[in-house]
Amino acid sequence: MKNLFYDIVIIGGSMKKLVTTIILLGIIYLLYTYRNPIIQYIMIHFVYQDSLEVQKSNSYMRPQDWLYVQKTDNFYPNDKQDILNLFYTALDGGWSEVTFYCEEKYPNCMNDVTAMTKKGNATLSNINNFVVTYNAYNRIYVDMNSFGRVNIRFERLYTEDEKRQIAEKVSELYEQLLSTSMSTQEKIKTVHDYIINHTVYDQAHADQFKNNEDITISTSNTAYGPLFTGKAVCGGYTDVMALFLDKMGIPNYKISSDTHIWNLVYIDGEWKHLDLTWDDPVVNNGSINTLQHTYFLISTEDLEKIDKTEHTFDKTIYLEAK
Repeated sequence: MKNLFYDIVIIGGSMKKLVTTIILLGIIYLLYTYRNPIIQYIMIHFVYQDSLEVQKSNSYMRPQDWLYVQKTDNFYPNDKQDILNLFYTALDGGWSEVTFYCEEKYPNCMNDVTAMTKKGNATLSNINNFVVTYNAYNRIYVDMNSFGRVNIRFERLYTEDEKRQIAEKVSELYEQLLSTSMSTQEKIKTVHDYIINHTVYDQAHADQFKNNEDITISTSNTAYGPLFTGKAVCGGYTDVMALFLDKMGIPNYKISSDTHIWNLVYIDGEWKHLDLTWDDPVVNNGSINTLQHTYFLISTEDLEKIDKTEHTFDKTIYLEAK
């Protein structure tokens, strides 16, 4: 009887060891099989948690949402729209960088980020058109790792010194040119006419770009050109007009085709196109300055009647202009 009890104890102990071993092997198997999502969860929710935060936006940011992109605080994108919103939030807020995480619930996330940030892809350029002028980017730098962490750093188009000089000049001209007795349309027309009368189209810079030549250092594609050198290409005309529209408190953004960019303005309950570049046509290589109002606050329907070449734009992006 004693031996039987002893045998039962031995067998029972062996069974416990066997069960424990099986459980341990099962845990090891599960850890190995699901090691990537487990590691990703730890990295995202513990190691990198401090980088998940809405940064303080600078003073230029507009608290504006559009049909194409909206402000967000979701750093775990579920689809392409979430990524677009993150880019817009960071850019318009003037952040130096943004970090977010691609989880397994969105398996194409990393591929989508790669595609959006690839050279030649227009996605970020389109988002840039919705961003307040001072916070527009010039270059981006992308860093992604195998745990789903995506870090985007931004190099801005305008330096702090340029922004200071431009802001002072815009304020000076605003006080000089506009009065409270003017209607909104009169204010826009006054600024439109002033910029055109004091700016010539920088044909030499435009030709360099068109011919894929090395672009010489120029401010013609920024608001600095029209305000301080009297020369601009379409980017310069559009940027400086956007700054005045913002100062007037008028909703606006930039709209672009493959080869051109202009302003879209919300006035009297409607969205209208405003193209200073084409209202300042090049005559005799720019030596003669002319002023037109052909593209002054016109509807999309009228725009398309006038020109079907450089003003053809993507209506799935610039939805307000449909």
